Amino acid sequence: MPRKGLTPEVVVDAAIRVIDAGGPENLTLAAVAESLDVRPPSLFNHVAGLPELRRLLHLRGLREMSGRVMRAAVGRSGRDAVLAAADAIRAFAHDHPGLYAASLAAPPAADEELVAAGERFTGIFFDVVRRYGFEGDESVHAVRGLFSTIHGFIMLERAGTFAMSVDPDESFRRLIARYVDSLDADRVTGVARRRAGGD
Repeated sequence: MPRKGLTPEVVVDAAIRVIDAGGPENLTLAAVAESLDVRPPSLFNHVAGLPELRRLLHLRGLREMSGRVMRAAVGRSGRDAVLAAADAIRAFAHDHPGLYAASLAAPPAADEELVAAGERFTGIFFDVVRRYGFEGDESVHAVRGLFSTIHGFIMLERAGTFAMSVDPDESFRRLIARYVDSLDADRVTGVARRRAGGD
C-alpha cells in the first residue's frame, strides 16, 4: 500500500534535493528514501526504479528551465531577450545545480514526452536566433554556440574558476552581449552576401 502523503512528485522533489547536494551521479533510491524517512521499497509504489526517477528528473528540469526562460524573455526582443534567457538559465543552475546537470542530455528519440519537453526548451532559442535571420543549419550552429557560451560559463563558475573579486555577473553579461554582437555581425554579413549574390 502506498505510504500516505507520498506521491511521484514528492519523490522527485526529494530526488532533486539529493542531486542538488551531491550531483546526479550520486543519486540512489536509498538516498531518496532516507531523505523521506521511508524504506527504499516504499518508493516502488511511486516510481518504477532508478531509471524512471532519472527520467522524471530530466523531464522536470527541462520543464522548469523552459518556464523560467519564457517568463524572463516574455515581452522582450533581440539583445534583451537573449540576455534575459541566459540570466534565467544561469539562475536555474545556481538554484538547482544537480537538476540542471540532469537536464542536459539529449532526450531518447523514443521518449515522446521528453523529446517534446526538450524541443519546447530549445525552441525558445531557435525563435530568438531566427529573429536574427538564421534558418536551417545556420540556426542550429547559432543555438549551439549560444548555449555553449552560457553552459561553459556556468561550468567554470561552478568549478570555482572565477575566484577574483571582479563581479562575475558583469562578466557573464559582457560575454553574452559579445555573442549577441556576433549574431548581429553574422546577420549583416549574410544579408550583404545574399545581396551580392543576387546582383
